[in-house]
Amino acid sequence: LVLQNNGGDDLAVSASGASTFTTQVESGASYLVAVAASPTNPWQTCAIGGGSGTITNAGVNVIVSCSTNQYNVAGTVTGLAGNGLELHNGSETIPITADGAFAFSTPVASGGTFNVTVATQPTNLTQTCTLSGASGTITSANTTVQVTCTTNSYHVGGTVIGLAGTGLTLLNNAGDSLPVSGSSFTFPTALLSGASYAVTVAANPANLSQTCVVSSDTGTMTSADITSV
Repeated sequence: LVLQNNGGDDLAVSASGASTFTTQVESGASYLVAVAASPTNPWQTCAIGGGSGTITNAGVNVIVSCSTNQYNVAGTVTGLAGNGLELHNGSETIPITADGAFAFSTPVASGGTFNVTVATQPTNLTQTCTLSGASGTITSANTTVQVTCTTNSYHVGGTVIGLAGTGLTLLNNAGDSLPVSGSSFTFPTALLSGASYAVTVAANPANLSQTCVVSSDTGTMTSADITSV
């Protein structure tokens, strides 16, 4: 904090309490005290009471009142497609329903810390949201936290009963061809949450010749691998 009287006579102030300009002002002359430099680390705004007037027959007490600046913890969300995303900072949790800007309602004073976390990940569609710039110390501006959401992927698989021949081939969604020779299978291509699946028999076993039928073969990906086909 630096105070200035009548455009000069700078006075550096390092603590609360009394301070005095070194240059005296003659009786009958005017004075005008202003803030030449506001405090930093933490950043503050100082207001002056009784900062102007005319010197009479005594010194003048000017009141300087300083308050620490407060700033918003805010940011942007991209890629949100599911429901239920909640972000947390301090004692506040806020719901996020769409891409775009967000801000916590409780500001943080300069010099204070923030730590934004995902309180609840989106479901339906199931997604994972990650944060960047989510923690630190407030200085002299609002924060900008970036939230990026991606839809989770899961695999389709299941069990095979009674297989004795060779050459069984399964398809998922008319593609992703998978030869099956054991008692379980998993298609290699993962599907996004919300996508549908449909498992069919592309080729039945030969040598021994068999006919294979599929049950629990269709559905929608939710929040886990499908193992029930």
